[in-house]
Amino acid sequence: MKRALLAVVLLVAALAVVAIRAPAAWLADALAERTKLRLVDARGTVWQGSALVGVSNGRETTLLPGRLEWAVTGLRSGRVWTRTTHEWLAKPLEVGLGTSSLRFAKGSARLPAAALAATGAPFNTLRPGGVLELRWTDAELTRAAFDGELEVDWRDAQSALSPVVPLGSYRLSVAGRAGPASLELKTLTGPLEMRGSGTIEGSHIRFRGVAAAERDMQPALNGLLGLLGMRSGDKVLLAIDT
Repeated sequence: MKRALLAVVLLVAALAVVAIRAPAAWLADALAERTKLRLVDARGTVWQGSALVGVSNGRETTLLPGRLEWAVTGLRSGRVWTRTTHEWLAKPLEVGLGTSSLRFAKGSARLPAAALAATGAPFNTLRPGGVLELRWTDAELTRAAFDGELEVDWRDAQSALSPVVPLGSYRLSVAGRAGPASLELKTLTGPLEMRGSGTIEGSHIRFRGVAAAERDMQPALNGLLGLLGMRSGDKVLLAIDT
């Protein structure tokens, strides 16, 4: 009996040590199995560590600037909460991982628009420039629904395919109430006007809009407009259906 009890104690102790010292690479492997995100050069443990962040297209991984750091801060309301820091974040981001959803605390971020090229088409072709400014409320994300609000401003937008600099500034608003989220795109300033609306439901995005150039800028923007969508008179129809 004493030997059996000792064996159980040793087993529990071994499992506890493994759990406490679980390498950050385990987290990287789990993320790679479920998403296009990659944690490269992961250091530390699952509970506190750091890594470079990359986006994979299935053949190669494009690394993003800066190192991501995380630390598990506790268990609250049935969720494991972590504090994440990165040079793009205005302040550390609190993330709560549940069995079927993620909760994000209110926050903001600022990053170069060139980072969009890592996500693939169409941005890897457009090769965007400028700055992205993100702001979001407390939010919850599940496989099929989004509850919260997100605004993305693309300031001083540029493209390697256009000689016009800047093209303008634009705002994409995302809003959801525990269901499919709505999308709205509008132009803040600039010679290239883009507007439209749509929905996001799970991984399915449906968007319809139009793009047009100011009359005196049409010759300079004609090539870029032709790449954005199907022409309809002096406008271009924007469509995304994934």
